This record gives sequence, structure tokens and C-alpha cells, in this order.
Amino acid sequence: MSAPLDDLTSRITELRADLMFVAAASQLRPRLSEILDWTGPRGTLQLAQRFMDVKAARPEGIYGPFLVRLMAVFERYLRLLIVESVEHRTAAAKRFDDLPQKLVNRNLILTGRILANLENPRDYLTFNIDGLIVNLATCKQGNASFKLNPQAFSTTVTGVNPTAIDKALESIEVMECWDSVGSDPKLEKMLGTKGPRATGSQAGERLKELSRWRNHLAHGGDEIVISEAQLLDAIDFVAQFSQSLDAAVKKQLNTASKKPR
Repeated sequence: MSAPLDDLTSRITELRADLMFVAAASQLRPRLSEILDWTGPRGTLQLAQRFMDVKAARPEGIYGPFLVRLMAVFERYLRLLIVESVEHRTAAAKRFDDLPQKLVNRNLILTGRILANLENPRDYLTFNIDGLIVNLATCKQGNASFKLNPQAFSTTVTGVNPTAIDKALESIEVMECWDSVGSDPKLEKMLGTKGPRATGSQAGERLKELSRWRNHLAHGGDEIVISEAQLLDAIDFVAQFSQSLDAAVKKQLNTASKKPR
């Protein structure tokens, strides 16, 4: 398992545990009086009574934020995947000259954008500015100890819909990977499709839906009711899709690294 995928799996495991707790609590609350020992300690009884009195609370009101959290950890995975992919692309290069010119240009442009926006940085991204500058200075012809700025490439991840994913992958020269994603039999079974093209297309539509839900919840403040079953389905899909995408990206990177320059 790759480091980005391992990070995502760990965070999804935590999310599942939190979801299980909320679901169990919502089921227990109306039944707690049936099993409560009313002769128990006063403090414990008061706490139990407060819990039972919260009758207006709906678990669906928490499942929505859980979905936002799920898509946030998926977006984090995408950024880490881009970083790892850039590191993979540069690992086989003995000198700076061996790198594809497109990758070299993107490194310069993306680093420049970060430096140009120092006064208005993204709240959720942090960079070692001195390190970016030092690395950029090593990127010159003939240098065998060059360093790109993989973190700069991660800024190309601006969402979790298919278009945003394609744009981010194009920055590292990974192109048209949806059929490869769709060739995963586990994803095919999950989506109930047949064939790589149909599976990849349906996976894209599912991402569009989840992205739309996330945007409405996080930015629109709309009342979208997410059930426990829908949230579990979303978690399962993101977990499996990420594995499929991880394999597809690595397959393309490995193929590219074997081509003569």
C-alpha cells in the first residue's frame, strides 16, 4: 500500500469508528430507560437523563458533516498522491536534464504561483518558502543533485470531481486514466457496471454526486439529508475508488519510467 493510500485508509477507519458511535448513540437513547438502574449514582443518572432528554437531535444532522469530512480526507489523499507521483517521476532521473520538459516547466510555474500569492495563501496549505526557493535554485542544466517542489504540484488539486482530478493528474503527465480505473473488478462489482469504460464513467458520475453534496453542505448551507446507509456507501466507494486510482496512476508512471528518453 502506498503512503497516501495508507494515510487515507487510517483516516477512513477513524471516520467509520466515529460514525458507528453516533449511530449506536442514536439507537441507544430512546431505549436507555429500559436498562437503566435507577438506584445508581446520582451523577450518572443525571447524565443519562440529559442524554435521554435530547430528543430533537437527529443523527442525519451529523452525517452531513461526516460526508464533508470524508471528501476532505479524499482531497488530502489526492494531494499526497500528486506529491508521491512527482517524487516517483524524478527518482529515476540522474540529472535535471533527464526530466520531461513539461514537468520542469510546471515545477517553475507552480512554485512561482505560490511565491506570488504569499500575501493571500490558502488557509489549509502550508509551505516551507525558503525550501521552495532553495530547491528551485537547484533546477538547472547538468545538475545531478536537483530537487523539484512536489508540494507545489499538490496545489493543482482544487476539488474532488472528475474534472479537478484530471487537471491535477495532467500536471504530472498522467492522462486519461479512467478506463484503467474502471478495469478494477472490485470497483466494477460495487458500481454494478460491466467493462472498464462503463465502470470508469460511472465512477466519475458518483464523484460528481458526492462533490455536489459536499459543496451544498459546506458552502451553500443547504439542508441535504444524508442517511447512515448513504454515508456508508460513500465511504465504501471513496475507499475502493482510491485504491483503483492509486493502481492506475502507478501503472502509468511505471510505464512512463521504462520508456527511453
